[in-house]
Amino acid sequence: MTDNTPPSPTDPAEPPQAPLSGRGWLVVLTSIAAVLVVLAGGGYLLNRALSDDSSVAGSAAPATEEDGGEFGGGAGSGDLGGDMGAAGETVAVTPTAVLPTCTPVPPAIDSTGRSHTYEAPNAIDGDVSSAWRCTGTRGQTLAVSFPCTVALATVGIDPGHDKTDPDGSDRFAQNRKVTRVKWTFDDGTTVEQQLEPRRGIQTTPVDHRARTATLTVVDTVDGQPVTNRAGQTSAPFNDVTSISEVRFTALAGDGGDGCVR
Repeated sequence: MTDNTPPSPTDPAEPPQAPLSGRGWLVVLTSIAAVLVVLAGGGYLLNRALSDDSSVAGSAAPATEEDGGEFGGGAGSGDLGGDMGAAGETVAVTPTAVLPTCTPVPPAIDSTGRSHTYEAPNAIDGDVSSAWRCTGTRGQTLAVSFPCTVALATVGIDPGHDKTDPDGSDRFAQNRKVTRVKWTFDDGTTVEQQLEPRRGIQTTPVDHRARTATLTVVDTVDGQPVTNRAGQTSAPFNDVTSISEVRFTALAGDGGDGCVR
């Protein structure tokens, strides 16, 4: 038997999509751009937040007076104790009077026939080629005074006769050299000064306020024979003691300046 039932209709196929118009493409592109902007903005904000957190975590607290920062300067500050240099500045101060306890030796003639004397003022005249000279090897004293009380900072001595004659005779080598003295100040305090038997002013700190200072020779060493350029040898002067110069410094602004004229 023949089936005459008409076939059931099949589902119609999906109608084909019409291509996007130019307006449609514009809408799509605009939407994509908006999404990208949102994503980019979010990334920027996230990075900014992370950066801010990092800088806060790594930053130091502002310096305070307690921790020696910009307020106090701290122990390493270049200004710490800046005035100390000025406060400790010294000036040369020259005695205006000098008194020995010995009689100076008679004048002597040098290799050129010139006469030289050896009175006590030679020790404060600023000329190391002149000298104060006394007989004996120790115990001689030389008291100096200043025009006002000074805050003495150092005392200095050239501990022999620091002179070389024109013919080459070395008077420093020929004379005794002082190797130790004692300084006595107004209040009775004393300072001992050790000296090398060599030419030149040798200083030692004293830190005493005084108007007078007295040097006492404690120890000396022998002189030596000397030979001049002509080959002539002279015997040492070992029965006398010579000092070419004594010098002093005082604290500036604490009595020193007023005594320097």
